[in-house]
Amino acid sequence: MDIQQSNNKTVLTPTAILRFVLPSILSLILFLVPFSIDGSNTILVAVLAQFLNEQLSPLLPVLILLIATSSATLAIICTLRRTTTGLLGELFGVSWPWLCLRIVGALIAMLVFFEAGPEAVWGASTGQTMVGQLVPTVMTLFLAVIFLLPLMTEYGIMEFAGVLLSRFFRFLFRLPGRGAIDAMASWLGAAPLGALVTTQQYERGHYNRREALSIISCFSLASVAFCLLIASILDITNIFLQFYGSVVVVSIILAIIVCRIPPLSRMPATYNGDAQTSELVPAGHSIWNWALQQAVRKAIEADPWPTQIRRSGIKLLDLWFGLIPTVIAIGTVSLIVAEYTPLFNWIAYPFSLYLELLRVPEAFAAAPSMVVGFADMILPAVLGSDIDSEFTRFIIAGISVTQVIYMSEIGTLILRSKINTTIWHLAGIFLVRTVIAIPLFVLLGHLLLD
Repeated sequence: MDIQQSNNKTVLTPTAILRFVLPSILSLILFLVPFSIDGSNTILVAVLAQFLNEQLSPLLPVLILLIATSSATLAIICTLRRTTTGLLGELFGVSWPWLCLRIVGALIAMLVFFEAGPEAVWGASTGQTMVGQLVPTVMTLFLAVIFLLPLMTEYGIMEFAGVLLSRFFRFLFRLPGRGAIDAMASWLGAAPLGALVTTQQYERGHYNRREALSIISCFSLASVAFCLLIASILDITNIFLQFYGSVVVVSIILAIIVCRIPPLSRMPATYNGDAQTSELVPAGHSIWNWALQQAVRKAIEADPWPTQIRRSGIKLLDLWFGLIPTVIAIGTVSLIVAEYTPLFNWIAYPFSLYLELLRVPEAFAAAPSMVVGFADMILPAVLGSDIDSEFTRFIIAGISVTQVIYMSEIGTLILRSKINTTIWHLAGIFLVRTVIAIPLFVLLGHLLLD
């Protein structure tokens, strides 16, 4: 062993420190350090995901169809045979609601692939958007990061950051300091990346249920690249700095408030098993010394690479076979409802009055954009793109990015994880964030755009 313990104190050796430092530096370079590539700031895993998307693009439509149909077929077989153990049980032994979603997702994938049936299902604004654009991006993102993620989670960087940032995060957000890593992974990479880190940390006992939900719902924000996409759809790229600066300010304010009020404040602080992490600094230790000791201990205790690769491979299969068909089902149905029915207009009526009260131009036209984000993050931008007022489009852009809980991706990822929550809890968090964020963006819009 390269690490010794005496009276709960870790004696560090150069070899032990390097086992923490080298993988951690590599994880920072891959996941958190922004690089300017082709004129835009991004991170290396995002570049890798884009590369995989481009290289696999001819195969992705067939691959998505195979994954969705085999996921539904094997889930039916496992459900009928009540298979709940082993790899098949882990991947395909699901409850009836999830089975139904897999079946619906498989049917939609077939209709989109063959362009058969009602155009409302496979059209450019519904099924093609979901199956042809969002799902390939999610698939290749998970493929790019899943085998590299242990560099961030298994070698001590989260423990190191957790101890150093513990007081700051506890004071502002009532959350562990290691949550800062999750937040940075979302902002610099992609929202699902931060959510994936958080769910894995919860499953291993590093967060309790309230902390995990708080971190995902407050810090799994859209990346800079996605914010630029939203700005371009809403034609506000000329004020992108004001828009993104407002997103940062509002996100911090929301995190401070939302973690302290229902429904998040009422979530039980229960762990998935025993709590595995303490960020408290014992007497006789400096904060830097204790952070280093905790990080090195974690690095030394990391599983061998073959074990990590096997675990990551199973996780990738679980995400592909479990997430893809449900995302297709939820996302496409939501797009159909938004495109072909007035349901979101009816639901949004209270927001019409709210926006009118705040004197937002074109309030009734903008109101549906305040609620459709629960289905998918890009929907508010699509619905609001025809609004004339730049001020209102600015508000819609900010709201769409900071709502966080959208069922086509993040919401489904949460519900499929071991975090015990319901769609009603997620809807409550979504509404609270939206109600608080609207006047903040109205205020910042007046300050920055007038």
